[in-house]
Amino acid sequence: MEPANYNSLFRMTGLKRHFWGTIFALLLATAASASNWTAPATDLAKSVAGITGPGTVTLAVLNSSSLTKSDAADIQHTIEAQLRTAGVRVGVATNATSDVRVTLSENLQGYLWVAEIKQGNSTQVTMVSVLRTEAPALLQSGPSVTIRKTLLWSQATQILDVWASDKDLMVLDPQQVSHYAMESGKWQLTDSMQVVRDHSFPRDLRGMLAPALDRPTQAYLPGTVCNITAGKPDTMACHDGDDPWPVIVGRSALFNSGRNYFTGAIIPAGARQMPPFYSLVLLPRSGNSVALLTGIDGRVHLNDGFNDHTLPPATTADWGSDIAAVRSKCGGGTQVLVTSASDDTVTDSLRTFEIPEREPIQVSAATDFPGPITALWSHGDTAIAVAHNLRTGSYEAYNVYVTCNQ
Repeated sequence: MEPANYNSLFRMTGLKRHFWGTIFALLLATAASASNWTAPATDLAKSVAGITGPGTVTLAVLNSSSLTKSDAADIQHTIEAQLRTAGVRVGVATNATSDVRVTLSENLQGYLWVAEIKQGNSTQVTMVSVLRTEAPALLQSGPSVTIRKTLLWSQATQILDVWASDKDLMVLDPQQVSHYAMESGKWQLTDSMQVVRDHSFPRDLRGMLAPALDRPTQAYLPGTVCNITAGKPDTMACHDGDDPWPVIVGRSALFNSGRNYFTGAIIPAGARQMPPFYSLVLLPRSGNSVALLTGIDGRVHLNDGFNDHTLPPATTADWGSDIAAVRSKCGGGTQVLVTSASDDTVTDSLRTFEIPEREPIQVSAATDFPGPITALWSHGDTAIAVAHNLRTGSYEAYNVYVTCNQ
């Protein structure tokens, strides 16, 4: 049972569990040919009818995928026919008790059709996923970047964050910060500094190492900050307090130490406070920058400090709550690594997206990990991803970066 005031990081259906109030998420894997969309369209219509009940609804179908206009029209006609069969009439807004908006989107694995049903002030969602039989457009032309990962460290104890250089490795876990030095081609432990605290940590523990120049100087955990002083040996002094975490360059965020997310308060503050979030990255724009964040409301937001925009749910339905940014010489120069929508019992993956405007574009194939990704932090040109290996039970920290495809 989850303790009070606790929010699990979204991995599978959690990302959609909280947006727009009550969520009805129905994922139906259906194989379909490019010329026959009857089965998935029928499934989606039945799910919509189960939510609206008999009556009159408005229906709008938006095609945000590579489906042809003819395919999209066939899908809409099938949905309308199946709604009528279920006692639901498609009419005009003046007579409607529900407004239904269907978005036809896709990813590398297949198509994802999302129906948003608005009834008064309440909006509910149902989805159907359709396995593709043809290669996606992205793979036909080839992904523009490739995700690379290098194993840095593995241990039985949970890893919260890792910092590494050619000669030094520092590992943050719930109990200590360990410093290793490279000797004869192997990492050798040089210092082990205990995390001293006067309070309990939440179950879904998160932590961050904050580097300054050539090595970490602080370790952040819920309600605790530890200052690391280089020496022989290194020393570390910890104090209880809700100091803001330096989540992106030049900006810090207040962490809710009683739960497992950031409150939305940013220092220095913008004109508009951000909503509470799990992960945040900064995306450069001409003359400005915007923050991309995964909110605890299950939505993915773009926030420029003045305005907060929500990405269409159909484009982020398979995103997890952990994201990180890496810099490269590819594309727009900054790519976003996104975890998959999975839970702690299955393996995870990372995909790379660019967001030139407000629509995420996938620019890499998925890279698999040996278990769920339990931590993902941006570190400049690279990111640190920690996976809980389901086969061995160990925690593995990887250095993750992208390379350009010619």
